[in-house]
Amino acid sequence: MLAKDNITAAERDGCRSHGLFRLPGYCLALERGKASGDSLPEVKSVAPSCVLADARGGFSTPACLAGHPLLVEKAKACGVAVLLIRHALHFAALWQDVEPLAAKHGLVAMAFLNTKAFVAHWPGGLHPLYGTNPMAFACPRRGADGLSEEPFVFDQATSMMARGDMSLAARDGETIPPMAAIDKHGQPTTDPAAGLEGAQLPMAGHKGTSLALMVELLAASFTGDAFAYEAAEEDSATPTQHGEMIIAIDPERCTAGGGRDAFLNRVEALFKMVETEAKTAEAEGRSMRLPSQRRWAARKRAQEGFEIDEALLNRCRALCE
Repeated sequence: MLAKDNITAAERDGCRSHGLFRLPGYCLALERGKASGDSLPEVKSVAPSCVLADARGGFSTPACLAGHPLLVEKAKACGVAVLLIRHALHFAALWQDVEPLAAKHGLVAMAFLNTKAFVAHWPGGLHPLYGTNPMAFACPRRGADGLSEEPFVFDQATSMMARGDMSLAARDGETIPPMAAIDKHGQPTTDPAAGLEGAQLPMAGHKGTSLALMVELLAASFTGDAFAYEAAEEDSATPTQHGEMIIAIDPERCTAGGGRDAFLNRVEALFKMVETEAKTAEAEGRSMRLPSQRRWAARKRAQEGFEIDEALLNRCRALCE
């Protein structure tokens, strides 16, 4: 999967902040020589349960997928394995780094990625120090003939809002929730443009700060790539080189008795409870759903095509010209 495939998949699944909206940034990175368009990732084993994928200054998606086969092999051999991705420019939706591991290989997978500094420390911070630092999680589910093509997946920033969603709000003249950002004077704001100029805030106050710190340590310390503050002055219109850690767990080896079947039985028992209450909520006019269900619905609708903002489409056409 190349960057274009990741963009298309995000647009297809209704993830507008990582679809065609990102294409100009990819092109700028190539035009300015910030990203290498012809570097081939280098994958090697660095420990019995650790894989290193070096993107060599290219985009992250090819490096991630190049590292998947060895990661899967080691996870199934050891029970748990880690993929470190370094020297990669990341601008993509993170869920795509873990979804195939669950849907195709039956692994539980987690991904951690730091970004350039956009988010202030809470409480008391006034200036960007951490990245939006997304993390993604995928868990296999049982399907009719084996594994479901629709595993449980979530992908979320540790900031109150994803940077892309805030940028879309600024573009479309919308407001943002209270406590999502502060302006350049350190005052809370619901103006996305002022928030982009100032600093974003972590989700759930000090709890989000703790998660942001955790992601910085996992993604940057192990890979040797930049912490968020070290990339703070870089152009926000293009991707930044950062590190990523993916952890894969094989339920066949790690479940306490019964292997993958026992694990999937427990998984479905929990989801059955959630889905049962969701049906009751729907009957009472309340909205309740599992993470990723909206994306699965958008993916089904997209089989007949999907709409694209005309102004964005024209901008993408201009890039081609």
